[in-house]
Amino acid sequence: MRDKLLVFGQPLIEQAEIDEVIDSIKKAWLGTGPKVHQFEADFARYKDIPYSAAVNSCTAAMHLSCIALGLKKGDEIITTAMTFCATVNAIIHTGATPVLADIDPKTLNISPPDIEKKITSKTKALIVVHFAGRPCDMDAIMDIAKRIFTMSLSP
Repeated sequence: MRDKLLVFGQPLIEQAEIDEVIDSIKKAWLGTGPKVHQFEADFARYKDIPYSAAVNSCTAAMHLSCIALGLKKGDEIITTAMTFCATVNAIIHTGATPVLADIDPKTLNISPPDIEKKITSKTKALIVVHFAGRPCDMDAIMDIAKRIFTMSLSP
């Protein structure tokens, strides 16, 4: 047994963050409120976009993204087999079907050649997950996405 706990991802919480939490508690804003609205406005300005929406988790963000894309029952979304269940849950909650692509054994990220094997006429999206700080081969993945989604969007 270990004498010391192995920390996976320790947050850096300093006095400024503590002060913001205390301020929010004192004002009884534990959910959506003025600080969230300010964050949304600041983020939209930072990204030079007209709007932004804050959500409570990455799961909610993925689900919202699937809804925004109009994904529905019968659609297939390819994602990696090496992911947290939230990735697949977001797809399922949209009504679409998750299709799991295998990983590259060296990077542990989704395998572009296996993505190719999983594509069908029902494939409407890809959700990639960068594993353990290692980025996916986005050049290869974007080439695949441009090819399959350009074809499916053509008149």
